[in-house]
Amino acid sequence: MKHYAIILFVAMAAFSSCVTQKEYQELEEQKKYYESEAQIADSLRNEYNKLAEENRQLEIEFRNTRLDLEQFVVTNKSLQNSYMDLLERVEGLKKDRNELDITASYEKYNLERQLSDQQLNLDESRKRQQGLEYELYQKDNRLNAIEYDYTNIKGALQERNIRIQELEQMLDVKEANMKDVRERLNVMMSRFASGDLSVEERNGKLYLSLSSNLLFPSGSTRIDPEGQRALRELASALKTNPDIDILVEGHTDTDGNALNNWNLSTSRAVAVTNLLVSNGVNPERITAAGRGEYLPKAPNTTAFNKALNRRTEIIISPKLDELYQFLGGQ
Repeated sequence: MKHYAIILFVAMAAFSSCVTQKEYQELEEQKKYYESEAQIADSLRNEYNKLAEENRQLEIEFRNTRLDLEQFVVTNKSLQNSYMDLLERVEGLKKDRNELDITASYEKYNLERQLSDQQLNLDESRKRQQGLEYELYQKDNRLNAIEYDYTNIKGALQERNIRIQELEQMLDVKEANMKDVRERLNVMMSRFASGDLSVEERNGKLYLSLSSNLLFPSGSTRIDPEGQRALRELASALKTNPDIDILVEGHTDTDGNALNNWNLSTSRAVAVTNLLVSNGVNPERITAAGRGEYLPKAPNTTAFNKALNRRTEIIISPKLDELYQFLGGQ
């Protein structure tokens, strides 16, 4: 096609001198058209050649694939034949196995029946033996339990007897200490008026009551000389006995302000405590407390009763720390 366009171009050049300008332009346009068509034709030819080459390659691949498929079919057929042969052999073996299973099952049934009968006899014998062994085991356990309980009870009784003796000894010592304190207080009381000082024993404790007239001027926390003498004698009686605890309580009547009375009772208890400590009483054994008007000995209805309520009580009790530790260790 390209060659035709060139020939046409030459012809047009040869006759260009014989044509008009308009005809020449038309020929030029035809020339461009044919040149464009020639390029398109060349492009299509190249594309055709490329597709032809690809088609040839596909045909080659198709032939190769078909050869492989034919080979696969041949191989598969051979495997199929081998499989059928094996299947026939398996079926034959199954038939032989079934015949053997029937024979073996019959023999197995007879043997299992014999074994079952023997097992039943053996189980019966074993149950009788286990029953006898369990009965003997229970008897041994009961005997061991009785022996163990007897030993424990015997040991516990011996230990308890020892502890009871120790406890009795401790209580005897504390009772003797409290008796000694009481005797010393009785001697001390003989030196003072009965209305100023009294001793009462309640629940194993000694309650020593000192009247306010003996110890303090009215509304004061300063201890009178006579009160100091009484407290020094009391300190002398208490400091020789380390196995007692001492509680000093201040009390007032209901006259005046309750809070002031409470503060006054506390201050008086502290003053008495300080004097006892300064005269040899161990401060670790003594406690001061103010009761105010809240623990009267008698109703605050008369002057006599109010005088009874204005007092300082010293409560003496056996020191029980050691006893509590002893009981806690049980």
